[in-house]
Amino acid sequence: MKQEYYYFVSGLPNINIDDTKLPWTPEEFLAEAKTQVSENDYHLLEILHLPMDLDNLLRVLYKTNKERNMEGLYDDAFWEEYLAFLRNVIDNPEFKTPIEFAALPNFIKEIVLNALKQEEMQPLPQTELALLKKFYAWTAKSPNDFIRNWFAFDAHIRNILTAINGRKFNLPYAQYLVGEGETTEKLSKSHTADFGLGKEDELYNALTRIYEQNNILYRERGYDILRWRWIDDYNFFNYFNIDRILGYYCQLRILTRWIKSSPELGKEVFNSILSDLNNSFSFPADFNIKSTQRK
Repeated sequence: MKQEYYYFVSGLPNINIDDTKLPWTPEEFLAEAKTQVSENDYHLLEILHLPMDLDNLLRVLYKTNKERNMEGLYDDAFWEEYLAFLRNVIDNPEFKTPIEFAALPNFIKEIVLNALKQEEMQPLPQTELALLKKFYAWTAKSPNDFIRNWFAFDAHIRNILTAINGRKFNLPYAQYLVGEGETTEKLSKSHTADFGLGKEDELYNALTRIYEQNNILYRERGYDILRWRWIDDYNFFNYFNIDRILGYYCQLRILTRWIKSSPELGKEVFNSILSDLNNSFSFPADFNIKSTQRK
């Protein structure tokens, strides 16, 4: 049974996706959460940042000019030290893992070690894809319901958009799909217009409608509306447990990204998307957009 955090959850400021001001920053939220939740539950909050941390690890490993992903929890010095540790492991397989790296999933060590051992290091996209696939497989086995389902949902979005883009630009996209299952199988092999998903896959229909937007900014906003609504629906009966906190934090980070880019623009795009979606098709029941129209 999940631990209940009545005091902490009751004190969380309300947030809506069309807000133009933050009640607090993600950094402030994490600092407060660290004093309020158990060590194991706090680690779940850190897992939400792992894709961004992997992005930064790859940037350091391949010495690219890409800017640091500011949503990552670990700085470049951390990853430099981690890579130094792995190079020691190559020379001495029995080298013990320092305590500062103990919390990192083992699949990271496995894949990066493989890349470092190559006479000529494999291309970055190959290592990136290997990490992503292992990451989604790892979260699929998480004992926490929210982590398991949130990243399954994220993988579903990623796969559908990868397939749509791949087909549009005539690219061999199947190798870039993550996870297994019937949907992944259909996306990789079906030659029908809807990848064999049809009306059965509500998320596919919602994503394709958003994808038809010509403005990339509108598309990204639409995808985040879907994510926000998924969290609301998923946590409908979660009141004070860690899943409620994890969902709140995901929404806070979504809101932060849009407010940092431009709060006025974010609100304008949000309202425009709502109008377009409501006037042009019925949003799937699982992603009922009307409930986001709070005053």
